[in-house]
Amino acid sequence: MLLLSHGLVAPSQRTIPPFSLSRPATLAEAVTAGSRPGAVYAQGCSDLFAQFREGLRCDTLVSLEHLPELRAVTREGDALRIGAGVAHHDGARDRTVRATLPGLAEGWGRIANERIRRRATLGGNLMARRTRYEMSVMADALDARLDLLTPEGPRTLTAPALWERAEPPGALLTSVTVPDAAGTWFGYDRSMRPLMTAAVAVRGERVRLAVGSEYGRPYAVTTVLGADPAEAAARLPEEIGDVAGGAPYRRHLAGVLLGRLLGRHAAETGREKEKR
Repeated sequence: MLLLSHGLVAPSQRTIPPFSLSRPATLAEAVTAGSRPGAVYAQGCSDLFAQFREGLRCDTLVSLEHLPELRAVTREGDALRIGAGVAHHDGARDRTVRATLPGLAEGWGRIANERIRRRATLGGNLMARRTRYEMSVMADALDARLDLLTPEGPRTLTAPALWERAEPPGALLTSVTVPDAAGTWFGYDRSMRPLMTAAVAVRGERVRLAVGSEYGRPYAVTTVLGADPAEAAARLPEEIGDVAGGAPYRRHLAGVLLGRLLGRHAAETGREKEKR
């Protein structure tokens, strides 16, 4: 680890105390630097200044810009592995993502605005844990595995565990792995945002619906093809309700979006069968 400089940033009238800048050359060096008290990981930084304004303490800023492993996208068997440092713009256009899970590429390409898409990363979107950020909804529907490197070694978490802050101090999200991606149909609907976004992953007969909103963390249910979408959505927990919309209304809306996405699934799979 190399401490290069100190910086003073004034995002508005407020100022941020000086911090050390670390530019590690390896993942191991990054985790060592990130496990120190007051250390903050940074890559795209599109959310970082908002966190500073909100009072984030930063004694050492650990830049991840020089770690190409975090920007790799690979297919390992039927699984899709996406580096945490992949920007939204790049991930939505990546050939491996588009070939393996085109629905994810399509949904990914519609979030945020162009300026944010060019800088914000998959890992930053997830680890910021802001309910208005959308990748956690997609990850939950896809049963994605979060691959972390910690001071004690590798560790994996499920997407819902993000909201429990289950990772140890200094943990670095290195990649997100989608199992059975090659055999998965995925659809995303954000037409009712900010009240609700919905992601659906279909693997064989199994259907997983994840819903989120700008006001609350995502929740998910699993059902099967052919089941009543309204009955599946009715199993969403009471916690999906808030001042912007009660749980009964949100469940109704989730059922409508699930039915819409399953209709899209049926149409697309029907066209694929006709081509054969």
